[in-house]
Amino acid sequence: MCTNVLTDREYLGITIPFMLSTMTQPLMGAVNTAVMGQLPDPKYIAAVALGAILFNNIYWFFGFLRVSTSGYAAQALGSGSREEGLLAFLRPLFIAVIVSCSCIILQKPILTAYLSLVAPASDVAELCSAYYEILIWGAPLVLFNYVSLGWLMGQTKVRASVFMQVSSNVLNMILSVLFVFVLHFDIEGVAWATLLSQLYGAAAGCWLMYLYGNFDYKNFDYKTVIEPEELTKILLVNTNLMIRTACLLTVNNIIAAAGAALGTVVLAANAVLFQLKDIMSFLVDGMANGASVFSGRALGQKNRALFWQILKMTYKWLFVLVFLLMLGFTFGSTFLINCFTDLEEVAVLAETYKYYVLIYPLIAGIGLALYGMFTGATYTVPIRNMMLIALAVFWPVERLLVPLLGNDGLWISFLIFVGIQSLILFYSLRKLREKIYKIK
Repeated sequence: MCTNVLTDREYLGITIPFMLSTMTQPLMGAVNTAVMGQLPDPKYIAAVALGAILFNNIYWFFGFLRVSTSGYAAQALGSGSREEGLLAFLRPLFIAVIVSCSCIILQKPILTAYLSLVAPASDVAELCSAYYEILIWGAPLVLFNYVSLGWLMGQTKVRASVFMQVSSNVLNMILSVLFVFVLHFDIEGVAWATLLSQLYGAAAGCWLMYLYGNFDYKNFDYKTVIEPEELTKILLVNTNLMIRTACLLTVNNIIAAAGAALGTVVLAANAVLFQLKDIMSFLVDGMANGASVFSGRALGQKNRALFWQILKMTYKWLFVLVFLLMLGFTFGSTFLINCFTDLEEVAVLAETYKYYVLIYPLIAGIGLALYGMFTGATYTVPIRNMMLIALAVFWPVERLLVPLLGNDGLWISFLIFVGIQSLILFYSLRKLREKIYKIK
């Protein structure tokens, strides 16, 4: 990438592969949901939906491992320091080992607390437990994948990161279909398919890190990995991202509990619509990943002009992406819903509420894209504040609207939640300019 000028071709050359590879993540969940949606009872799709939310609770909470690793790796690339590049990998890996071991040790209390909170029907809870008890053993694999993928993305190893994500998620989709429809393993089949794909992803991550790391392991001072001052800096950045994720997961749990209280069919219909919403959000998140890499590179080079070029280009291509998403959903929503389930009552209900998904990218897009600019610069205080304020508004609005409007109130509350995020990050750009680039 040029030091002073960023072209559309360079920008899209990074962001489009990230968008396509990131989109395979919700597609993986979408396939799992669709596979369960073909079984003869909505309890299967409801159980997978709740299981997916539970693992989002676990893994998204520690998603900072990928996000911050990408930012630090991009800054190391911009500065040209091989030592900083290795530290950008080893320090989050150290944290990942501790976190994943804790997940394994605390697996039973985690499941019990979650099911007590959501309180689904007994048959749904039983299926959700079976799903969880298999997939929890993938925690070390997933967190290692976060770190290795974040490093590859930050170092702009585009082909490697795309290969790692896409191949792992495609394998998951294939195994899900095989285990459920051919071998008739039902919900356990979906869980085993995901676990095996996580194992494959970790193996691919090890190979790619060996191939592209080019680290001087022999002469490296490993004591620097756990230097208190540097770990504190990373933990402060990551703590803000953890708070952001905790707020997001709180909202997801409130939505899941409210949907469950409205009935299994409503929960299943919302699961279908949230899968479609996730495909949109992950596409925009892929653009944010590209913006994060460029933003971190600009910070590493201390190049303020480049940073603002990145911001303008992100706005331009975000507008194009949002337009295409809304256009595609307008004409393809019915087809997509029917791909997820052949249960008429679920499909009809999903059709009723699909218009909330249509306007979702318009409301949430700016917040999702700017998130990448802030994380690339590893300036996460506004992200933390954004989510705390959005949650503080969402909770009373949801408490008010759901009893009055039912599922409509739930969706309206959610859109208000994401809209506030977009507004706050937009107005926080001045702080990013002042605190990171010292522009008066």
